[in-house]
Amino acid sequence: MSQYFAALFSRRPNDGWFRVSRFDITTVDIMTALAIFTMFLWAASPNDIWPLFALISSEVRTGEIWRLVTWPIAEQPGFFQLISIAFFWSFGQQIEGLFGRTKFLGWVLAIAVVPAVVITGLGALDPGLDIGEFGLSPIFLAGIWVYAATYPNVRWFDVIPLWAVAAVFTLLQLLQLGGNRATGGILFILLTVATALSVGRSLGFATAWPIPHVPIGSGSGSGGIRRRKRSKPTPPSRPKRGGAGQRVVEGPWRRDPETSAPRAVPPSGPTPEDQAEMDDLLDKISAVGMDSMSTAEKQRLNELSKRLRNR
Repeated sequence: MSQYFAALFSRRPNDGWFRVSRFDITTVDIMTALAIFTMFLWAASPNDIWPLFALISSEVRTGEIWRLVTWPIAEQPGFFQLISIAFFWSFGQQIEGLFGRTKFLGWVLAIAVVPAVVITGLGALDPGLDIGEFGLSPIFLAGIWVYAATYPNVRWFDVIPLWAVAAVFTLLQLLQLGGNRATGGILFILLTVATALSVGRSLGFATAWPIPHVPIGSGSGSGGIRRRKRSKPTPPSRPKRGGAGQRVVEGPWRRDPETSAPRAVPPSGPTPEDQAEMDDLLDKISAVGMDSMSTAEKQRLNELSKRLRNR
């Protein structure tokens, strides 16, 4: 079981927006860091600055529209909130690797803004639908649904189908909101999941289920790495036979200065075999998920991604 948790909370080789030391800083990293920061902000000023980040639909209608974007990073300190952030960081890396950094950022903004705008508008018609929402939990839940709709055969810990995990988490949230008679909160969660699936399908993912969408893009592969068509390795040029006046074609070899025997010189950049090996690893991730890979395979994937990225 420990190997599953080690794989669950390991860092994925995703492309970031910038680098800090040897780490690529991704959208998931930034959101996680900001969520932890707001915990400290809540402790410093629980009734002053922190509430400005939460989604309070009645305040949005007064002109505080930044709340439509900031509510996912507004977290109060607490054990379960910390667990929620940890799982968002872990699973969010897989979603960002699935989408690629640009599409993932667009997806996050869409599922943050669209449900918030809709519920704010409905609250103007019925004040009973106004909400006060914050935290990464709805984004995490939306990500599970999109991943399950993209790879419906993936199982959590090789036992439970991921769609069943998403359904249980959703049901628990709806039961809690129902007990609090929070009709607006129930509607908000359903809108978030629906938006996440529709936008994900529009971007070329969540293709396993018939989801209404507007086609605007296609999948970019795991880890934000662009996949290319496989090409057969090109054999080295052979010396031409012939008489005088003909020159030997130079190939990837040199002569040893001591024995004058040909000496192979390894290629300096990535080879077609590297690309083929990368494609095989990405195919495995697409079929059964990152957690099914061995430690050696993950290390090899990281090496190949860096080599192919720097060519």
